[in-house]
Amino acid sequence: ADVTFNTAASQIAMPIDYSRFDSIDDSDEEKPAAGPDLRQGNVVGKSNVNNTLEPTGLDDRLCIVGPSPMDAASAGLASELERWAAPRSSLGGTIAEPAPQKSDEPKRVCVKADGRRKIHTTFPDGHETVEEFDERSDVLLLRKVRRPTNLGKESEWIVEVGQPPEPTFDPHSDLLRASSSNPICVRKDTPEHFQWRIRNLPYPAQVYSVTADHDKQEIVVRTSNKKYYKRLGLPDLAYVNQKLCESSLTWKHQ
Repeated sequence: ADVTFNTAASQIAMPIDYSRFDSIDDSDEEKPAAGPDLRQGNVVGKSNVNNTLEPTGLDDRLCIVGPSPMDAASAGLASELERWAAPRSSLGGTIAEPAPQKSDEPKRVCVKADGRRKIHTTFPDGHETVEEFDERSDVLLLRKVRRPTNLGKESEWIVEVGQPPEPTFDPHSDLLRASSSNPICVRKDTPEHFQWRIRNLPYPAQVYSVTADHDKQEIVVRTSNKKYYKRLGLPDLAYVNQKLCESSLTWKHQ
């Protein structure tokens, strides 16, 4: 059995109201969307509250807090920096800074290296002195001086205490070289005495003679066989205006 549905028979006629199409505008421009009515000063919103430019509820917006642990740490750091910047004495007063060095005073530079304390002193007249002390025993190991020439040129260093460095031999420019068996005189002071050591002298003790030259303020070492002759100066006594005393002069052969 076939079932058919006749659409023509099921259509029902409905009346059309054309009056609804009279308000349609033929222009293509879009109308602005409907917004709140501001003519009366009212804003339509969720809460319907008037918005003003006056600061309302300022106490609620600002919150005053107390000191925090970070403030205490900053205060401690500031006190430490103040203590380092301006050291104070036990009486509470600030320690005065050292006075600036005068132009007529010698300038000194101290350096510690290789177990020695080195002091370089420069005097106003250009005279330089370099002293090296042992850090443990505080014994003077080396002293050398240098004085400027009349033309202002730097002169060679003169070693007063200690052993001067051995000159290096250049086979291309040097023709002669000192023998290693030659006598070597080295000044090595102690806290109680001025002391010299002369090495490579293979002669008996009765050959040597040690005397003082009062005119030149020097110590003279000579041998009776005329194999060795040496004058030893002592500028330390000249610095303090002292004279040589021959009774204080002793020597030992070993």
